[in-house]
Amino acid sequence: MATYSLVIRRLMICSVTIVVSRAMTSPLLTLLLSTRLGLNQQDIGLLMGIAVFIATLLGLYGGYIIDRLEKRKLLILAMLSSSIGFLLLTFASNLYLTTLTLVITEAASALFLIGSKAIISENLPVGQRAKVFSLRYTLTNVGYATGPMVGVVIAGKWPLAPFLIASAIAFGSLFLMIGIAPTRRDDSNKPLGFFSTLTTLRSDRTLILFTSGSLLSTIVHGRYTLYLSQFLLVAYKPDEALNILSAALACNAITVILMQYQIGRFLKREQLRYWIVLGTLLFIAGLIGFSMADGLVSWCIAMFIFTLGEMIIYPSEFLFIDTIAPDALRGSYYGAQNLAAFGGALSPVICGYLLINATPASMFYVLGGLTAVGGTLCFVAAASRARQQLQ
Repeated sequence: MATYSLVIRRLMICSVTIVVSRAMTSPLLTLLLSTRLGLNQQDIGLLMGIAVFIATLLGLYGGYIIDRLEKRKLLILAMLSSSIGFLLLTFASNLYLTTLTLVITEAASALFLIGSKAIISENLPVGQRAKVFSLRYTLTNVGYATGPMVGVVIAGKWPLAPFLIASAIAFGSLFLMIGIAPTRRDDSNKPLGFFSTLTTLRSDRTLILFTSGSLLSTIVHGRYTLYLSQFLLVAYKPDEALNILSAALACNAITVILMQYQIGRFLKREQLRYWIVLGTLLFIAGLIGFSMADGLVSWCIAMFIFTLGEMIIYPSEFLFIDTIAPDALRGSYYGAQNLAAFGGALSPVICGYLLINATPASMFYVLGGLTAVGGTLCFVAAASRARQQLQ
């Protein structure tokens, strides 16, 4: 990472610290909302779903704002909002204020994600972007792998401490961004009004196809920990389900940390459609493996295959949007592609319905069908873009 500029290095560090702050609090948020507000699990799920839904919609406008304003300041605002949000959660006592706080933290996370991708594209030559997208994903996975464990251990001593520490981490990250030069602005190339920008996005058939495909794929990989835990609790005894889930998630984290950056080095814009096909096939193979797994080893093998697909699809999605986005609308395009996050919200709903109304293993075959359709749409979009470049 030392070979990259100061902006990229500090952005990578901030990406990790923001993820760690979120990951520290994520396993404890349900408990906090339950004890402070007296909500049951269904109400908590509904509350979180509403917050994610609103924040994802706001992300579309956030991408437009990123194109118009100075990106570094917006990232600072996102980190400050996250810090304040984590702090306010420790005072949660009112349902409406708590919902507003959750919307702020989720929207801040979306703004940081969109803005950081735009800054990466702005500060790196085309040939280096795939590597940095993969490096960023590797580092954030380190945060997701370590954050929850740290949060749970600290909460054992003082339940509110993880939220206060997360707030302090997010606030401390501000100074890394403050210490770098402002990002470049091209005032002569500003986008038009928001609704005009929406019209431009809506008229881009390639963007719509790819985002639709990404949404279907995100149903499969966006919140896979939720549907895996749902399935395991149905198919196994609680203790055995916990052991399998822990081993599978450890396999996922280790595989990503060791192999993600190396795979990212081979991703090329000209071959993205073929990489997307490969990633989709690996997803399907992993899902079939989950449906047939009957022990710890077979679950880990299936997770390894699934993770290979994940490592290809994530940076490929970022790189494709970077390829088709005009310079003046880069943030808006990333904001539009962020709508695929709705797939993660749909995942537990779809899987919960299938687990109740069909045989448990059939859930994986339905998910395999969804990712096949999603991968096909993404392939068609990428192939269409390739044909346009040849004309």
